[in-house]
Amino acid sequence: MKRFRFRFEAVERVRKAKEQEALKALGSAQQAHSSAVQHKFSILEKMAESLTRRDDIASSTTGPILSIQMETIFIEGSRHRLILAEQSIIRAKRNVEKALRVYLYARRQLRMIENLREKAFAEFKKEMNKREQKQIDELNTLRARLNHDRRMGLIDGEEVSQEASA
Repeated sequence: MKRFRFRFEAVERVRKAKEQEALKALGSAQQAHSSAVQHKFSILEKMAESLTRRDDIASSTTGPILSIQMETIFIEGSRHRLILAEQSIIRAKRNVEKALRVYLYARRQLRMIENLREKAFAEFKKEMNKREQKQIDELNTLRARLNHDRRMGLIDGEEVSQEASA
């Protein structure tokens, strides 16, 4: 019996590899985005701690002015780092969206080949069933002809036994 062979098998392998690469790129882009968001939250936490320390120092009447100034400078720097972190998040989000588009395109391309494979396999099955049915029909025809010939006495074995008795 003939085995199924897909003629675009090499193309399918290449497209599967591209899909896997695109999926890995999407994962790394999502990881970079998550890392950027975590960095922003760590900046916010440090900034909140610094605000609390500055307020504590300012509330005490004997607190040194230099400490308040250092905390204020740190808070201003944190605001600048926060703006940079937000820009980094925006870039990372764009990279995720781009990687997602690439992945979806690769997935569509692979799905197209998979659909062709499914159609080719269905056609193969249909052709195999047609061949099997043709063989069965031929066997049935031969069997019917053999039975008909036996009934008519035309088979060699019966003709010989009839000639011997005559």
